[in-house]
Amino acid sequence: MLRYFRINDPYRLLALLGLMILMALPLLLDVPAMTYPELKNILLGEKVRTGHSLYTQVIDSTAPLAGWVDGFITWLCGRSLFARRAIALGIIFLQAAYLGYIHVQKKAYTESTLVPSLLYVTLFFFSFDSLSLSPELIGSGFLLIALNNLFNEIDFREQRSEPVFNLGLFISIASLFVFSYSVYLIAAIVILAVSTRTSFRKYLLLLVGYALPHLLIISAYFIKDGVKDIWNYYYLPNLGFSSQYYVSGLWLLTIVPTFFLVMALFMLNRDARFTKYQSQLVQVMFLWMLFSVLQIFYSKDISPQSFITLIPSFSFFMAHSLLMMRRKRLAEISLWTILIGVVGMGYMARYHKIPVVRYSNLYVRLSPEARTVKNKKVLVLANDLSVYKNNTLGSAFLNWDLSQHIFEEPEYYDNILSISRSFHQDPPDIILDPQNKMEGIFKRMPELKKKYTAQQPAGSYSRIID
Repeated sequence: MLRYFRINDPYRLLALLGLMILMALPLLLDVPAMTYPELKNILLGEKVRTGHSLYTQVIDSTAPLAGWVDGFITWLCGRSLFARRAIALGIIFLQAAYLGYIHVQKKAYTESTLVPSLLYVTLFFFSFDSLSLSPELIGSGFLLIALNNLFNEIDFREQRSEPVFNLGLFISIASLFVFSYSVYLIAAIVILAVSTRTSFRKYLLLLVGYALPHLLIISAYFIKDGVKDIWNYYYLPNLGFSSQYYVSGLWLLTIVPTFFLVMALFMLNRDARFTKYQSQLVQVMFLWMLFSVLQIFYSKDISPQSFITLIPSFSFFMAHSLLMMRRKRLAEISLWTILIGVVGMGYMARYHKIPVVRYSNLYVRLSPEARTVKNKKVLVLANDLSVYKNNTLGSAFLNWDLSQHIFEEPEYYDNILSISRSFHQDPPDIILDPQNKMEGIFKRMPELKKKYTAQQPAGSYSRIID
């Protein structure tokens, strides 16, 4: 297999696509259960598709471009997990082809090869969740474009200004899918400082390129008086350092890639014979990998998808080690070990054959309320997204952590006004209120109370249909 993909032939990308479909076939035939990130993306997409504006009419900390793309995907696929994962596979293939193009164009290796693309696709199979259609996956594509512009700047140095501006621009676009990708702005500054003699003017261009998309988004919300909302519900929550972990024992799934990465770094340090430019690329990818680790720890929701940003660096170094091996049989065995080890462990964890790796917190687990309420517009005043698996979201309050203070502090006029507007625009059929938050709201909004009646189980309200 190494011999086949060692040759840069565009038609061999079709073979890579076929191999990827073959590896993903069990996931397509036996689609894994819905995960909490997928459910949240679906709910947000449904609200955006029906014309609700992020942050002003939907309270959540999801990045704006991610929310708008969720709306398009929901319009295209509905709630179909099969369709979403099929689209994700297509995106991964395009990213792998683009990464191979970058390495060939920049002469990152001593030979023109598709081995990095093969490894890039393979490493995605370390967990089934990394093959889901997610903001992390789409945003990582813009990071690849940013990386290409970083290579261009190292290649051309002082001759052009566009690569530096584009570098900041595409990092910014990626951060509008996943805010933690803003870490790569610092990575770009550090890499340029270490690898080039970049002028102060170019650093300003980098910052302007990064700031421009954010300023455009803020300007759009300024026009509709929503700057306060986008600050409170997008920027402020994402500036914190708190994280939620969905999968335990995730480190075990990375053993095979990490082992070959360490081996690759050892071989590169001992045996590599690079040109000056190739040495710079190795240095760039190593620093990019270190900042990818920082980005993972800065992420708000840490799941297998969070590790996507490490894959370009891992595939880069592992491909170098395979191409440097003098014994062709050893290189072939190493490639098959990577392929079988990564894909095999990913599927074993998927089917609960590795006890240390537990996906229990990642899958949507139906609460008792979720089993009794179906096909309704629901508002849940608690951290229980599972109710929405068989229902849709009524009102604007998707993220309970951001919405909780609104219901707990009804003495503030802005909170009552926010609830009133939301219930007027999109009233829920059922309100699930296990902590009795609506009592204080109904006292201050008697007209709203007339529209709902208490029902069993206790702590729930049903809307009276006129």
